[in-house]
Amino acid sequence: DAFLHGRLGLDGAPPWLNELVPTADGRFAVVYPPAPAVLLLPLVAVFGRGLHQEIPSMLIGAANVALLSLVLQEMGVPPRRRILLSLVFAFGSVAWYSAVVGTAWHFAHVVATCGMLLAVYAAQRDAPTWSIGLAFGLAALSRLPVAAAVPFFAAYLADRAARSRRGSRVPFGVPRAMRAADWRPPVRVFAHLALPFVAALSVPVALDLAYNAARFGSPLEPGYALIPGLLNEAQYRNGFFSLSNIPRQLHALFLTGPAFSSNPPWVRPHLVGGLSVLLTTPLLLWSFRVRDRDWFTLGAWASVALIFVPILTHADPGGAQWGYRYAQDAYPLLFLLVARALRAGAGRAARLAAVAGFVVNAWGALAFYYGWWA
Repeated sequence: DAFLHGRLGLDGAPPWLNELVPTADGRFAVVYPPAPAVLLLPLVAVFGRGLHQEIPSMLIGAANVALLSLVLQEMGVPPRRRILLSLVFAFGSVAWYSAVVGTAWHFAHVVATCGMLLAVYAAQRDAPTWSIGLAFGLAALSRLPVAAAVPFFAAYLADRAARSRRGSRVPFGVPRAMRAADWRPPVRVFAHLALPFVAALSVPVALDLAYNAARFGSPLEPGYALIPGLLNEAQYRNGFFSLSNIPRQLHALFLTGPAFSSNPPWVRPHLVGGLSVLLTTPLLLWSFRVRDRDWFTLGAWASVALIFVPILTHADPGGAQWGYRYAQDAYPLLFLLVARALRAGAGRAARLAAVAGFVVNAWGALAFYYGWWA
């Protein structure tokens, strides 16, 4: 609504909003990246500030399931396995909770996932590379850690350049035998593909830098460190990013369990701190089986690793959430790796892992609905 009225900040700081920074013009700046708000501009223009944000969040979340299914189809995943993986993403992961809740933190994950899946699908269709760059920019300006997925698209450009030399039409992500020449893409073709991608990606990046400069006086200042009182909290004693935060983040990612009570429902999830990804989506473990020697696998794993660098070194494990919400930044690539791992078929263990994810996330949905938080 502020954007629609030509303002870069809010006129006030209502009690239901937090993480606002007072600016020199007497307004309050929202520190989150702007892409989700920009996406909502047409809806707010029509429905006003009374728009229930969870509604577009659920609609985009549902579209993400369809997008993932299309991406898996392009990878050659058979229909039954494609349906299984799409359902696991929809109802066997924390993507379900984030889409339904739709608050600023979670809506950002939903939009970032949408942008990534659009970019991956465009890459599989060998669309103009500028369109891939714009979709990736949407993802990166929704959740900043997603920007670390650059290696995946660099790998795609290298693969596309190599395929153009051979006249191959095999979509990116479909397993195939790699020749020695495939690892040496023609430089001129690679540059011809990369320039529109970089040019398109630079547009949202430049706008975000200008947005930061207009609000905080520096293009490289996103505003988080300016939130009043934030750095006085104990968890930020070593700053926003520190290697000392890695053990706590790894515990939240892999080891956080539920709380047990003598009263019904006896087992309750933690609202603050989340729940281990091994409990919410155990099927993601199958991604570690993928070690193919091709551009797709190299780019996917390099991007997943880089995405988790700011996540694991960050001081805050995620705040109010169901499950470990930060893992969603890597969900699109992890689910594609799981699809690669299951290309020979989903065995009994994989099916049991999928069912476990359904059960645990249904329990999370009930906890959200009935307030069963620990």
